[in-house]
Parts: sequence; C-alpha cells; structure tokens
Amino acid sequence: MPLNYLALQRQIKQYGESASVQQREFTRKLEECRGLFQQHAVEIIDLQRLVEEAAARNKGLRCAMPVSEPLDFHAPAPSAPAGRTIIAADGSQINPDPHGEVLFALVNTGIFTLKPGSSEAPMIETRSELLFDETLQTPNGMISEDLIALMRDVREREVLAEVTRNLPPPVITLTDGPLELYHEPRNDKQFESQFEKYINALSELSLNQVITAGYVDRPRADLVVRMLELLLPQGDAQPQQRPFAGIPDRALYETLLQPGERSAVFAVQSSSAHSYEGRKALHFFYLNCGTASRSALARVEIPRWVAEDETSLNTLHATLVEQSRQAGASPYPYPLLRAHEVAVVKMDDREEVIRMLERELVERGFPPGSQSFKQLNKGFQDRKRI
Repeated sequence: MPLNYLALQRQIKQYGESASVQQREFTRKLEECRGLFQQHAVEIIDLQRLVEEAAARNKGLRCAMPVSEPLDFHAPAPSAPAGRTIIAADGSQINPDPHGEVLFALVNTGIFTLKPGSSEAPMIETRSELLFDETLQTPNGMISEDLIALMRDVREREVLAEVTRNLPPPVITLTDGPLELYHEPRNDKQFESQFEKYINALSELSLNQVITAGYVDRPRADLVVRMLELLLPQGDAQPQQRPFAGIPDRALYETLLQPGERSAVFAVQSSSAHSYEGRKALHFFYLNCGTASRSALARVEIPRWVAEDETSLNTLHATLVEQSRQAGASPYPYPLLRAHEVAVVKMDDREEVIRMLERELVERGFPPGSQSFKQLNKGFQDRKRI
C-alpha cells in the first residue's frame, strides 16, 4: 500500500511552520551562548573547577572541560612533516539473518596505508572474520546487531595496533567516528570482554607513540555548549530543561574557525571517563577542513598522549587538513574514504558468501538451505548494499 500522501502533506506543512518557529528560538539561544563563550573564554581554571563540581553532583554529566587553551583559541594548520605513514581502518558487517538460507555473521575490516611524499604506492588490505555456531550465541540468545557492531569497532583498533608495530614515527592512524565506544547493553559480559580488547589496543598504540584519532564528520555533539550551560542558574538541569538545548558545538565554531584551523583542545567529562584512564583519557578539538566557500567542520577525538604532545597534535592537524583537501569539493580525509571502499560489504559479496557456505554444507551431505516463507514473500531482491 502506498504512503498516505494527503495526510503527509498536512504534516509537512506543520513541519515547515515549526521549522520557522524553531529557527527564531535557535538564533536567540545561539546569541546568548556565544556571549557566554566570549565572556568566559580565558577563565580556564574557573571552568575546570565548575565542571568538576558539577560532575560531583551529577554523575551522568557529559560535557567538555578546557585543558590549557582559551575557548576561542584557533590555530592555522602547520606544515606537514616528511616521512609520515598514515593508516586508516574502517569496518562493515553482515548481521545474522534467521530467515536466510544459512545462519552466520561476518565482520570485515579494510586497511588503507599511505606514505605522502614517497614513491611507495598505497597499500590495501582486507580482513574478513566469519562468525558461526557458538560465536553467534550469547547467554541471552542470538548475538545482537549492536554486539557485532561493537566487535567491528574493536577489530578496527586491534588491526591498527598490530600493523603499526615497529613502524618508524610519525605514524598516524584514523578511524571514522569517535574513539569513545558506546554500545548497549554495557553490563553484558560480551561487552566487557570486547571493551577490554579495545582498551588493550589503545594501550599498545600509546606505547608505540602512534598518533591515533577518530574523525567525526558533521558533528552534532554539544559538549562545549553543555559546559557553558553550567555558568547559568540551574546549570545542572535535566536534559528537557536545558537552556541551550538544540544548539550544537558546531554552531559556535562555524564562524570562528577559518579553513584549515583547529579549535582549543578539550577533555571529555562523562560517566565513562574512568574507563579511559591516564594516557588514554579522551580529548577532542574541532577542525575546519573546508574552504572559504564551503565550511567542513569535524570533531576530532584523540587520547591524552596525543593531546599533550604538541608535535603529535600539529602533525595530526596538518595531516587531516592536507588529506581532506584531497577529496575535492567534499572535504573528508582521503585515507578514510579509501578504507571505507575497501571494507564495505556489497549485496553481491553477501550472496557469494552464502553460496560458498551452502556448497560446503552440501558437499558434507547436508540438504540445501532455503529462505523462510516470510522472507520469500517479502522478496527483498532489489537491495544493492548492506
């Protein structure tokens, strides 16, 4: 049955009317927020104390904490050093389908290695891991899509720790998305096991002095804005009562950061901060990788060992700006683009894995598999990608 376009037309009109009202409110909030941002820009110690006191009252507080640079700090990209190795990793997955011909899952990791300025050709590698039998089972039943996504993220970091061993510095590793893992349920034994592997991989990267970062394109976070709210009466208000709700950090930085510039570095105050202790403590900065005609704001998450080393920070800054401009009109780090291309699992790939599994089972005397009647009737044969 097609959509009820008549009903949707009325709702779309309401959507437009609401957008106009929300834009006026957004502008008002943003002006007030910018005022606090400028007024308290250099009060680093006072803001640190404010966040610490608020966190003591509200264990779930999630916001930014300034480290050493003023809130309105902005620095141009330095020159990129010679002899760098850039390694990007990205992952994709096939989730188990109870209605499919065979029951399995797969985690695929793509690795792209580039040495700018050298005569060496980029290197591409793919690592594919099949999950079946007991690896698909948890104490709560079938493995969840969320847990497989967690395994994918962990594999990316483990692979980066492995391939960077014994490489001469500087080595920069990039992944798409934040460094902080966020998957549910957090109290699950499988989550704890995977998270321990993730922390171990970060520890190895730290020991090898690898400059590692997570790149968040078009960020929606409001970590700095949430910190500014603490300056207002009832700054610890619940989310539905927040005075600057709906204002993302990028609204503050879109006008501050010129092309190629980064913001101040901030620490992340969150309920999971204790899980990233010492040199692994999470930090971030905002970066404009765009041009004068088209801003391209990103949030770059880094661990403390990168945040506190000026040379590492400058190398990462320069590399991200340089490699984002390689993508042309749509700035985004070129190594991450290529890693994604390597990692992505297409529908044809999925069908080939199914055929390979079926052939193996038939050769061992098992009857041919088939889809469930539900899946056959739904007929999702026009899907092209996973």
